[in-house]
Order: sequence, then C-alpha cells, then structure tokens
Amino acid sequence: MKTILIATGNAHKVQEFKDILDILNIDVKLISPKDFNDYSEPEENGSSYQENSYIKAKYYYDKYHYPTLADDSGVEIDFFGGKPGIYSARFLSDMSTKERNLYITDLMKDSKKRNASFHCVLTYIENDVVKKYEGILNGKIAQKPIGEEGFGYDPIFIADGFETTNAALGQDFKNRHSHRAIALRKWASDFEK
Repeated sequence: MKTILIATGNAHKVQEFKDILDILNIDVKLISPKDFNDYSEPEENGSSYQENSYIKAKYYYDKYHYPTLADDSGVEIDFFGGKPGIYSARFLSDMSTKERNLYITDLMKDSKKRNASFHCVLTYIENDVVKKYEGILNGKIAQKPIGEEGFGYDPIFIADGFETTNAALGQDFKNRHSHRAIALRKWASDFEK
C-alpha cells in the first residue's frame, strides 16, 4: 500500500481526505506532517491557489521525501468582489468562525448578489513529477448560518441544486460533492492508471 503525505497540519482536512478517498475506493495510507517530530509550515506567499498548493507540496515533498498531495482552497463571494479567495482561512481573522459567518450574512442581508464558489487546487508530487487538479463548487451565500457539520464557510454556503447549506447536508454530502471531492476524483482517476 502506497503512503501519501497530505501537506497540511489541519486534522479536519486530513480526515476529509481520508473519507473522500474511502468513498473513491483508493487504498492508500495517509500521513501528515504532524506525524513527524519536526512539524513546520511553509510560508504561503503565492498569489493564486495553484501557487500556494505547489508551495506546500514542494516544501513537504523536499522535507520528507514521500509522494505528497497538497491543496489550497477558498471561497470566492461575488458580494466581496471575489474575496476572500486565497485568504479565506485568514479572512476576518480577529473573529471566530461563527462570528465571521454571522458578520458576512448580516452584511449581505439585503443583497441580491449572493453567488459564491468554493475552489480547490491539488498539487501532487511523486518522483519529482508535478501534477495539478482543480475542483470548483458553485453556489450562493445563505441568508443565515445553518447546520453544525463541516467547518469554515460550510454553514453559509448553499451548493447549486440544493436548498440548504453544506453544514446542514452533512459530512457525507460534502465528501461526495465538495470542491475538494471534485479535485480528488480527478487525482484518483490519474492515480489508478
């Protein structure tokens, strides 16, 4: 069984990778940089999902020499001119996630401009070969946060074709339909060849 390093210290994200790969029947062992005693993070100073994804993959691949899968992702909200994008994790960072989501929905309460999209770019490095995969999930921002599952912007994001938020639809929905799941399906298809 191949061991693949998931280039994140975020335990939620590692679990999400495991769950999605289980659904896709990809039999690999996943490890993260936190499994090592010398955990450190690269400086994500890229100007796009592609650049930040590559920075993370290259940093951990060079450090640990395992096949490495990194993602960079974010939400783009039309009301904010496409922001926060690559800054999603740090957007309104002086607030808790719950406060931030309430702040966004309060600010947008009278707006008809509600379109949003989740973006994910995966970078996979093995034997110095670099491949990239992209997943986009289109939707809109809810009137108010709904649901307890998921993390980040899930309580305020309603995917196209659905009536409620990712957080209300639950983790199994997210593991099958998210931007990360879309990108991982593309990676898995390549990986199985």
